[in-house]
Amino acid sequence: MQIRTKLVLCVSTLAMVIIACSVLLLWNTYRSTYNHKRTNLAYSELTKYLQLSGEVFRTFKQIRRDVLNEGGKLNFDLDQAQGSISEIISEISDLAAEESAIGLRTGEALEDVARAHALSEELVEAFADVRRSIVLLKNGTIVEAKALLGNSLETRIDGKVAQVIEAAVNDERVEVAEALEEIEQTNLIASWAAIGATLSGLLLTGWVIYILALRLRISLRNLESGAELFAAGQLDHRIPVSGSDEFAKLSHRFNSMAGQLRNQHQALEDARASLENRVMERTEELRTVNVELQRRDEMRRQFFADIGHELRTPITAVRGEAEVALRSRVDHRETYRSALERIVDITGQLTRFVNDIFLIAREQAGVSDMRRDEVDLREAITAATEQLRSMIEEHQCKLSLDIGEVPAMIEGDSQRLCQLIQILISNAIQHSPAGVNVRASLVCHDAEWQLSIEDDGQGISKEEATRVFERFYRGGGTFDHDQARNTGLGLPIARSIANSHGGRIWIDTSYSGGTAVRISLPLIDCGSDDSNALPDNEMEAYS
Repeated sequence: MQIRTKLVLCVSTLAMVIIACSVLLLWNTYRSTYNHKRTNLAYSELTKYLQLSGEVFRTFKQIRRDVLNEGGKLNFDLDQAQGSISEIISEISDLAAEESAIGLRTGEALEDVARAHALSEELVEAFADVRRSIVLLKNGTIVEAKALLGNSLETRIDGKVAQVIEAAVNDERVEVAEALEEIEQTNLIASWAAIGATLSGLLLTGWVIYILALRLRISLRNLESGAELFAAGQLDHRIPVSGSDEFAKLSHRFNSMAGQLRNQHQALEDARASLENRVMERTEELRTVNVELQRRDEMRRQFFADIGHELRTPITAVRGEAEVALRSRVDHRETYRSALERIVDITGQLTRFVNDIFLIAREQAGVSDMRRDEVDLREAITAATEQLRSMIEEHQCKLSLDIGEVPAMIEGDSQRLCQLIQILISNAIQHSPAGVNVRASLVCHDAEWQLSIEDDGQGISKEEATRVFERFYRGGGTFDHDQARNTGLGLPIARSIANSHGGRIWIDTSYSGGTAVRISLPLIDCGSDDSNALPDNEMEAYS
């Protein structure tokens, strides 16, 4: 038999002994509680019957004396005496009902209730006879009154009531004696059971100690010494293995573990070297991220510097115009008018610049003041090209529209959409030589309208395509002579307008004929022609 089996048997037997002791303790507690209630109720009923006996015989003895000797004049309150006796009988009935409710002496308790009821009826009749006797005495029929009272006292009080009370007292005394005897027997059984459980527990404990002390000492000592050597790093040590019990298996597993630890030690060294390499790689990645964060911080500082520079120029111009007008000594009216016209023109540019900055800031903050109307993109494209007609003619540009005949309905702000299209077309013209061909096309694909502005100019590099949507970025290669109006906010504004309409804008770097800007906007209704698909190698600069 293996040691584990022996220990399981020992522990199981000990557990059974403990359970038996617990059951015995619960049974003893239950029986003690039961007998305690039984004894208390029996004592209470016995006391009440003795109290009832004394109260009844004392009351009717005084009645016999007063009625027969005093001529019907009672020296006490008859109703009060009857109420006191009735209260005692009611308490006896309550005690009997309590015994029956908790399951103590159910049959006897019902007899006690019946007995109390019989006593109550006899005493009620007896008190009624007393009252009739008193009435007869007052009416002068003394003989009949004494005969009625004597017969009632002898038959009811000295006969039936006395017998019932005596029987009840004897029953309760027997009940008290039986309860006390059962308590004594229960305590005796519990004592012997406790002694037996204690002896059994001691024997089982001794057996377990014997197994652990004599059978396990050598094996545990070998395991302890082996564990200490393993902990000290002597992984070549092996624990002696003898027998086929659990300790032999455990020793074998310890030896196997030592071999595995020795093999894993080298693996850990290799893993440590690999981890150092990974840490170096992550450190390099963090350095790269930190450089990017520094670049973004530099962009933020540059943003405020650019705003300051852009605002300083028109403000300086306004101040200069005002100072020149104030210093003029001839034709003040004409000078002031000319200065004010120039100031109005400069402040108009400044107002547009501030509005553009606010538009971008509101879009990035998630606050949009765009209107939400049903807009036909075809009409917005047509209106934008009409407003740019003078610029197109000035740069000798050739503009072609491929917008179909199906209404391209979206939900948005027609003025902002017109501004978006003007920005893209004007950028295509400004950053291309004279005579450039610009094409605006509109197709429906995957529940979106895609607007494309393409030109055959010098194009844009992939590196620059990632920055053209940055604020205040001014790309190279412009062919527009009015550089003062180029604030570097055109494409950032276009991006803000597209984002505010739930769309996206990007530079299509796969386009080889020049520069192609794509805009996707969610549609309300799409026509049947959806054959044109979005390019697979498009590059989303910002969305």
